[in-house]
Amino acid sequence: MQNLLILLFAILALGCHAQNAEYLAKKFHTLADYKVIRADFIQTRRIAALDMQVKIEGNMVCEKNGRLRWQVKSPVSSVTVIGKDELRHFDAETGKTAVIRPDKFPWLEILRSCMTDWLSGDPEQLARRFELSAKDDRTLRLIPKGSQLKQIFKSVEIRADSQFHAVEAIVIEEKSGDRLDIRFLNVRKNPVLPEKTWRLPPS
Repeated sequence: MQNLLILLFAILALGCHAQNAEYLAKKFHTLADYKVIRADFIQTRRIAALDMQVKIEGNMVCEKNGRLRWQVKSPVSSVTVIGKDELRHFDAETGKTAVIRPDKFPWLEILRSCMTDWLSGDPEQLARRFELSAKDDRTLRLIPKGSQLKQIFKSVEIRADSQFHAVEAIVIEEKSGDRLDIRFLNVRKNPVLPEKTWRLPPS
């Protein structure tokens, strides 16, 4: 009898959890109503093997299902633009630009599309690669489905701001044990941006 009750409570809890995830996913749909999003960020990487953390600050621009521009201002200045055809990285210290193409780095398109999906918060896009569950009333927890993503990510959490206007934070637990926390500030949807936004500084 006791085992039956335990099983019953487990089934009820699972059903409630699934309903919460479905309800939260519907609320996350409001985050994806943009073509371009711009924000400042504070990124903290905790390196498990060295028991240390590194803090990075900068700003980013992301097109929905498109290009991603990631500019680091401190501690070292750099600009990275990731498109569907290539990644371009400018290192301000050396003044040099590196170009990486998907045929030489197959992970490029996966990483670009994952990041743009996370920033969009679009549950339909996210569900293509991840199992979705509700951590709390503003946070979706993602567990990778495919073996490729499982080699890199243990889990990803996406937190909406209190108004469900945009993604407030992304927390990535890597397979290595490292953890990446990204907090977004001064988020703007659909700002008017010149095309030069996607160009790198001259090397």
